[in-house]
Amino acid sequence: MRLSITGLVGVVLLVLLACSSPDDDQASGEIRVVVSLEIFADMVRNVAGDHADVQALLPSGADTHTYELPPNRVARVARADITFINGLGLEEASEDVIRNSTSGPVIELADGLPVLDAGDEDDQSGGNPHLWLNVQLAARYVETIRDALIELDPVGRADYQSNAKAYLDELAVLDEEFVVAVEAIPAENRKLVTFHDAYPYMAERYGLEVTAVVVPSPGQEPSAQAIADLVRDIEGLPAVFKEPQFNAEVLELAAEDAGVQVLDLLSDAYVDGVDSYVDLMRFNMNHLLEGLGGE
Repeated sequence: MRLSITGLVGVVLLVLLACSSPDDDQASGEIRVVVSLEIFADMVRNVAGDHADVQALLPSGADTHTYELPPNRVARVARADITFINGLGLEEASEDVIRNSTSGPVIELADGLPVLDAGDEDDQSGGNPHLWLNVQLAARYVETIRDALIELDPVGRADYQSNAKAYLDELAVLDEEFVVAVEAIPAENRKLVTFHDAYPYMAERYGLEVTAVVVPSPGQEPSAQAIADLVRDIEGLPAVFKEPQFNAEVLELAAEDAGVQVLDLLSDAYVDGVDSYVDLMRFNMNHLLEGLGGE
């Protein structure tokens, strides 16, 4: 089945590339970079500066596990000089197409980093993929991006190094802000109940405890026992957290019954007023303070 799909993708690509106009090409001197998610595009833009045209393949808010790339986005991969994905099964529905559609390198940003269990005994991806929600691990992503761009385009080395240093300095400040923010939350409130298992790296780094998740991955249905456990686990908590792109009705109903407020945390999707990785992490920091009683 995979061979026939790959063959079809190849035919579609030939048609699209043959019909593409000069306006579809990057500006003179720019390298063409594609990434899976918008937050990774933001990281690459901070490092690459004017040296690259950077495009994300998945729309913000798309379910990374199920989103299938349409032909026009597959064509972006075919034209790319380099592609960045997270790995660890995050781009489950699109990774094979990405790898089969490009002649350039595909860089896995999570490769070689310390990985936590996925929290789902049936998961075969190799670990939880949401490493970037620990700012220190996001900085490792940035270093990987810098090194890959230098290898691809040695002429731009000085700019990539300078841009990366400035961005890494910004992330170091953000990381410290997050540490201080969580320290302001009463110790007994530093507990996370979330819709899906996206936050163990954030919890581990900043001194939070994930006490319950509704489902290990989006698209799964919680069992009756899981719902019963959820109702018990949220009793007495000041807040629980959902992600705006997912239907979290089960969590919302349980929270309503328990008199617990529900706030948003972001994993990879932007919302109004959030259009960068740093914005996304500050949004999370502020909502944790609001929901868990930080001063």
